[in-house]
Formats: sequence, structure tokens, C-alpha cells
Amino acid sequence: MASHVWHLENCRFRVTVQAQGGELCSLWDKAIGTEWMWQPQEGVWNNSATQLFPVVGRLIHDGIWQGAQFYPLPAHGFLRQQTFCCLEHSANCLTVEATASEATFAVWPWHWRVTLHVELTDDGLLFSQEVTNEDDTPFWFSIGWHPGFALPLSSEQGWQVRFAGDGVKGPLPTRQRTLTVAENLPSRDAFLLQTDSFTDGAVYFADSREQFIQVCSSDGKTVLSMETTVQEWLALWGVPGADLLCIEPLAGTTDAPDFDGQAGHKRGMRQLAPGESQVFSVRLRFPVDV
Repeated sequence: MASHVWHLENCRFRVTVQAQGGELCSLWDKAIGTEWMWQPQEGVWNNSATQLFPVVGRLIHDGIWQGAQFYPLPAHGFLRQQTFCCLEHSANCLTVEATASEATFAVWPWHWRVTLHVELTDDGLLFSQEVTNEDDTPFWFSIGWHPGFALPLSSEQGWQVRFAGDGVKGPLPTRQRTLTVAENLPSRDAFLLQTDSFTDGAVYFADSREQFIQVCSSDGKTVLSMETTVQEWLALWGVPGADLLCIEPLAGTTDAPDFDGQAGHKRGMRQLAPGESQVFSVRLRFPVDV
């Protein structure tokens, strides 16, 4: 059965968000006749912009422990399988939420709420994830957004991702979906997208809080930009030979190869007290003269 969808539209953009996973599945640019979001393709990637919660990345133990209790979580968690309900919907704004259920209690026994807000702007959109602890005990969590953009990377050489200010730390390549982080990482203000950039998987960057990220074509034009807030990690990912670039602002990472499995030891995990909330926001901009 097809998932229910919501539509937003302003003078420039038309957006579709589906209830399954709260996924932004279309961002149509009416000004230039372009679909910015990757459209699912068998054998490449079957999503467009997935939500990651309550963990990010691979779990080398096929779950996590809290003390002596083991929870069999899947990679990236379970939020992308949850059905979101609408709280507010107008022409250019949407607020939806997902909450704990009997299905999620089976693998993660806390009461949680994730609220997503999407708002169209003149040059792009604002996107936020708010995590609320509705339990009577604290819980550990990570969260991330995994949007994929349809860009002609395979047919045009010379694309790069640029970072503002002092840049970010990295690049940090993954191996078998695990990540080792060395000390004294160099700062980078640009990363060249090459045919073999993602042969081994995603590439991470540290120190990505409040970062201004630009994706630039071979002629130096900024095609899209992303502004992060409190997310301390950024991952880039694609599939060799595909016109796909995922730019993932993350509060957490995939497992270290020597991770002991304890939730409080997983890189980037945060602890949320009962009744507290944390918000993770992103802004996307698309120059009109692309």
C-alpha cells in the first residue's frame, strides 16, 4: 500500500513528504524545471531522504547494550519505518510526528517523540527534527538526516564540496561501514568529488557544527548549500557511477571497529533526560541562476 503524502508549494518550489518515515521524497524547482531529490532506483539507493534514529550507522553487534540489557536495533535505527501523523499543514509549512509504539518497544523500550518541521522559503527550505523524552528515565540516542540529491556527478568531473570558515576536520573514510577517528585531524575547506570517492562507503567530517556547506559544479558555481546547527558530524555518500550525492548532518556516527556495544560509549550518542527535548535544524538553499 502506498504511503500517504503531504504537499507544500510556494512561488518557486513544490515539495512532497510521505508519512512513511517522514521522508522528503520530492523537491521540485519550478523556476528551472529540476527535481533536486534523488528518486529511488533499484540497485542504487531506494530512498530520497531518510531519518536516522535512535542510532546512526552500522551497529557491529547488531544492536546496543545498556548495562546488561541488549537491544537488537537495526542500522540507522527504526524511524524510517515509522508512520508519521500530521500536526499542522499549510501551503508552505508541515509539522508531523512519530511516537513510540508496541513495535518500537520490542527493540528499544523508551517512550519517545520525534517531531519534524518542513518550511518552504524563497530559495529553499528549513528542516528540523525535535527529539523529546516522554519516558520517566533518561535514554541515549543519536539522530541524523540522510538526504540524497540528484546531481550529474558521473557525467561531469570536477564537482566539489566546500566548507566555510575554518573548515571541518577530515576526511574520514569508512571501512566496512565502520569509522576510525585519528587524533590531530587536519582541517579541510574543500573535498573533491571523484569517481572513487565513495568506493569504500561514506566519508565523514568532524567539527561540523554551525557549518555552511556548498556543493559546487566543475565551473565553480554553487548549486546548493546546506547550513547546519548543532550536528557535530557530516557524512558524504554516493554510489560510484550514479548521479547521487548524500549530504548527511549527523548527531553521531557509524560504529568504531572496536566499539564495545554500550550505548553510552557509542560515538556521538547523547543522553536526554525525562521531559527534555533537543532540536536539530538544517537549511537548504538553491541559487536561482544555476
